[in-house]
Amino acid sequence: MGLKINYIIVLENKEQYIVLKEAMLYGKKYFLAMGLDENREVIASKVVILEEHVSGFDTYVSKVVDGELITVLTRMFKAQV
Repeated sequence: MGLKINYIIVLENKEQYIVLKEAMLYGKKYFLAMGLDENREVIASKVVILEEHVSGFDTYVSKVVDGELITVLTRMFKAQV
């Protein structure tokens, strides 16, 4: 099924994020997300870019850590404003 904008996701380590924007690059889907606290309030300083991985009916994400990829995706997300 995949992720969508405004979905709240919970990672394995129990961190919560709200998905704000989506972009496609080289056939892969990426999301800009902001962290949430235990009351589901946005933590403005906790911003991540996630890469989506779909396997059958399951959707997984991983944090993007490659600096060059983060730069490219950040420009793409800024252009969506």
